[in-house]
Amino acid sequence: MSLWLMKTVPNCLGYIDYKKCYQHTPPLWGPDGLIYNGSLVTCPRHYMQTTGNLANFFYEPGADRLIAHIILTTTYWPGWDARRYEFDAATGQWTNADQVLSRDPDTFIGIWGAAWTGGATMGSYGKIYACRRSETAIREISWKNAEPVDGGWSVDPYTWNLKSIYGYAIANRADNILAAVGSWTLDCWRNISITPERFAQLRLPNVLGYLAYESRNYCWIITKDGVILKADYQVPRWEMISRVNKPEVSSTGYAIAFDTKRKHVVVLRLRPDAADGSCQHQLEFYYPMVSPAQLTQPVPVTSLKAGKRVILAAHLIGEAGEGITPYTVNAALQEPVEGRLITPFSGTELGGRVCFQYQAPDVACEETLALETTVEETI
Repeated sequence: MSLWLMKTVPNCLGYIDYKKCYQHTPPLWGPDGLIYNGSLVTCPRHYMQTTGNLANFFYEPGADRLIAHIILTTTYWPGWDARRYEFDAATGQWTNADQVLSRDPDTFIGIWGAAWTGGATMGSYGKIYACRRSETAIREISWKNAEPVDGGWSVDPYTWNLKSIYGYAIANRADNILAAVGSWTLDCWRNISITPERFAQLRLPNVLGYLAYESRNYCWIITKDGVILKADYQVPRWEMISRVNKPEVSSTGYAIAFDTKRKHVVVLRLRPDAADGSCQHQLEFYYPMVSPAQLTQPVPVTSLKAGKRVILAAHLIGEAGEGITPYTVNAALQEPVEGRLITPFSGTELGGRVCFQYQAPDVACEETLALETTVEETI
């Protein structure tokens, strides 16, 4: 499996613009009184904000929006701000720009939500779940302000055996499973509402950047250096390893989300501000594409007897060792032909298996069956 870059949305969000820059000497005073964070208004910068920290980035299925909770460093009192940025999930367009730039109270998150909640992602039943920096519990939160939902679902891995504290977590309530990361490993727990048991771990190739839910089986991971992985956390195993497009492009961090409606991956690449202070963060939309790597030799699964019908099986395997479906595999008998191939083509089934039927002649013979499939290149 690999990732096909569908599109990039550059400069996907912005800051409040002063329209001009200020030369200053301490103390820092401006038209509205004392100016905080003087480095933000040193010429040629003329924006009132910059990104301090990305708290959360996730797909919200109810609103069909990509949501980012961002803590801003500001020139105005008290020196910080926390806002909810909303993007159209299909196009990446910043949909609430007017409200955010006018500091509409509805977009304000508050320090309790943004600073104390991080790594939120969608989970079971279309709800949003996140670890909390002020406690060890993992809670259902509001997508609007990142605050815990009153009466909402929660678990506390610190009360389990082994005691654990996590920064990112996938909550699969339907199967009673939790997949979570504290440092370098993805811990997989089952029976989380009864007697939690850690049944497996997957080692990450680098420090985690963000974790995103796809389904009851799969999750997505992006590391600090832009490596993207897909994991089956129920088996568990890695299904795919890839990288962001153009990893050499400057970045200060990455976050990842999975759009469950359109079945594609969205990466928010945080980038340094431009010289004038304008925001250069960008959204990158990827579509997962399977990458067949091997078509095994056909093996008879029934007795080889003259005059009998023989069933042969092969497997189409991807780069991560996974079986690939659906794919069409073509078969042909090579000369000299003595028997008859009943199924000249067939589709792969669960696990990538594909079967063919061959009618053997009434006398003993030796035949050669050749298989092929068409693989589309991905970029």
